[in-house]
Order: sequence, then C-alpha cells, then structure tokens
Amino acid sequence: MKCTKLSTTQSERPLFSSKFPFADILVPCLHRSSLFQTHYVFPASRLSAVSFQVELTGAEESCKPDFGKARDKWSVAENAFPYGLSEAQWWEYCLAPHSYLALEDGKCQVGLNLFNRFLHLDFNEQSAFLVDPGVGNQFVSTTNWFDHEKKELWFASWPVEATVRRIVNPRGGVSVTIWKLSFRSGDIEKVWQGDLGDALHQLCLDPSRRFLILTELGLRLEEPIPAQSPDHAPRVWEQVRARGVVPSKILVLDLKAGREWRLSTLTAGHIEFDPEDPSVFYLSGHNIGLMGVKVGIFGSGIVYKYRLKEIGPELLGEVTHERFHRITTHIVFRHRGETLIGVSGYPGTVFLINAATMKLHRIIEMDSSEKVDTSLSPHICRHDSYGIDASKDGEALLVAGTGFVRIADIDEGRFICTQKIAGYGADCCFTGHLGRFVFPQGHQSCCNR
Repeated sequence: MKCTKLSTTQSERPLFSSKFPFADILVPCLHRSSLFQTHYVFPASRLSAVSFQVELTGAEESCKPDFGKARDKWSVAENAFPYGLSEAQWWEYCLAPHSYLALEDGKCQVGLNLFNRFLHLDFNEQSAFLVDPGVGNQFVSTTNWFDHEKKELWFASWPVEATVRRIVNPRGGVSVTIWKLSFRSGDIEKVWQGDLGDALHQLCLDPSRRFLILTELGLRLEEPIPAQSPDHAPRVWEQVRARGVVPSKILVLDLKAGREWRLSTLTAGHIEFDPEDPSVFYLSGHNIGLMGVKVGIFGSGIVYKYRLKEIGPELLGEVTHERFHRITTHIVFRHRGETLIGVSGYPGTVFLINAATMKLHRIIEMDSSEKVDTSLSPHICRHDSYGIDASKDGEALLVAGTGFVRIADIDEGRFICTQKIAGYGADCCFTGHLGRFVFPQGHQSCCNR
C-alpha cells in the first residue's frame, strides 16, 4: 500500500445553528472542468463550516497508460471514452468525489467514481493522500466497507481493459476480484473472483459479517447516443428511451457457506441496512444513464426491500412513485417508533416511506420549476442532485446540494431554514452523498475542535 501526498488548503465558513442534533456532516463538491475538489465539513458543535480543498491535477497519469493500451488492443478510437465523454470530461468524472467511508484515527476514504487509487482525507494531519492498494493498477470500487475491529478494508477491483471493452460491447463480461486489505500489516488477501460488472458502486457486509453485497451502477445505454438533439431526431430518441439502460448486476455472497447469487435491476445504487432488523436491507434501483456529462432519466426508480437468508436473498417488497427520479440518496432511520426510508427524488422532492409497510409516509417539497417528462425521450437533467441525512433524534432532515444546506421538520412536512454555502460558484456542483464522520477531539484540527 503506497501513499502519495496531495496539495490541500482549508478555510472556515459561517454556518447557521440548528435546534436539531445532526451528526458531523461531510459534503462533496466538484469544480467543473478541473481536477480540483472541495469537501465541506459541518461540525455539529460549531457555527462554522470548513472547506477542505484537494488538488488532483496530474493524478490521472497513473491510469492513462493502461487506458491507452486497452484502446489499442480493442481498436477503440483514440477520442472514444465511456458514456460519450471527451478525454477531459472522462478523467474529471473518474476522479469526482461521490461518498465517504470512516476509517481509523481521524481518517476517511472518499469514494471516487472510477479510478485505480483511493483518496484518503486525514483530519488529524489536515492532509490528503492518494492510496495505491496494490492490486495491479486496476480500477477499484467506489464505496467500500471498513472493519473497525480488525482494521481491514474490503473492496473490489476489475481490469481497466474491461471498461474500455465495454465502449464496444456494454454487456460484455467483467472479471471482478474482491479484496481484504489489512491496515495493520499492509497485507492484501483475495476473497473472491468471478464475473460481474465494471462500474462497481458499493461493497458492504451485513452486520453479522456473513453476507457481502456488491452493486454495479452501470449507467450505460442500450442504444448509442444520437448525434442530433431530441427536437431534431424525435424518432431516434424515442428508440433510445424505449431500449433504456443496460441492467445492472448485484452480487450477494454467503461468506460462511461459499454460496453466491446475482440479482438484476436498472442502474443499481446503494445498500442500507435496517436499524432494527440487521438481516433486512434496502437497495436503491435507479432508471438513469450517463449521456456525456448529462444525466438522462428514462423513468421512475424503485427502492427494494430484501431479507438475507441461507437460501439466498428474499424480496420482501418494493416501492416506486412517478416522481422517483435520479435517486441520489436513500437513508434509513428511526422516527417516533417507526423506521422510515428517506429518498431524494429529482429535481426537488424528499419522499419518506414506512419501511415496515413499504408505503408512502410523507412528501416534502423543495422549490423547483423543472418538470420531468420521459414520455418521448430521456429527460436530460438541468441541474445537480442533492443528498439527505436525518438528525440523531429522527425529527428532522438535512438536505445539501449545490451551494445550499436546508433543514426540514419531518412532522411539519416543510423546510424551516436554508443557508447558502459560501465558496460555491458557477463552476461548482454537488456530486454525491452526504457523509457522517466523528471528527477527532482534543487537538487543533481543521475543525478547531
């Protein structure tokens, strides 16, 4: 495991106070047309936020040679990149921050979309590192799992060549390896190897540590992206909409019995476990695809409820809604004796679902004039998505997006305060999920705690 230190800067921003007890929150921000990113830290005990800025320019050079060799091998055009992106857009997408994983000793891992290194933030040392896990320069999964008792990081990897090959054949098979990396010894152990997909989005273990779940995000379309706009080629775009996105795969492993199962859904997202029943998990199934730098909505998403059993995952229920679009976040939390699932619906709606009944509990609206219509062609999103989190007492929701933080009172069913995040400009965008993190105490950190 090799670490390369990155250039970072920090600064403080004023922040409103809230009567609700939220955890320490991390919010990811990407600066468009650059490899510079900012992580906004909202410590629960202070009336200020900290912007933790990381410079990644040049980091893509660790991956470019492998990408170029794979293009030559499969006769892929030099200017061809996945999802119809240009070269600059592709590396920007690969290195964009998406999610957070708490590690040890004041450190967290930032989930990058598609890259061969991990990004680690160290809040003790106020520093950032790119980490080579030692798996032969392969791409690594975005959101991973850390065993805090054994100090082991579980993650998955796949060859760069597979992602290049899928430019030609989006349904091509991919050889995936699951690893366990010891932070104590630096040793790495192969856990599993088999066929799955390449845009591996989340790997997690259930609370009993018997089952492992790995999701493939995918985001590829069945039909090539047309050169003309929907207005100029409506029939071609209608065919694109009708064919939709390539289904994603979900792998479920029984680590004890050695059995494995594969599920399939459109654009698999994240896994959240039930706080009361650790054998139950909730999977977010999107219905979106990447179309260049834009996100195309093909229809409504679904939240699935599964139970992990020795005979395999059992589907317990599912819920959808005509306005379940681009589900960036779904969270599971307790509210006044009930378990609720909070779902972000594009462009400005928070859905609350009763997890026991899988029925809609409440809708909380944000201001948005954009209307989603997928009747004739995919809807091209006009603005960024947002992430949500619940307060510790389950009474309120925090919503963060491009340049703003809002708080909603769940029982009132409305937003009660809003604040802009200083430092956001026209070149910035919210890129993923809010992260919870317990920041170090008793020292001079970037949070001054």
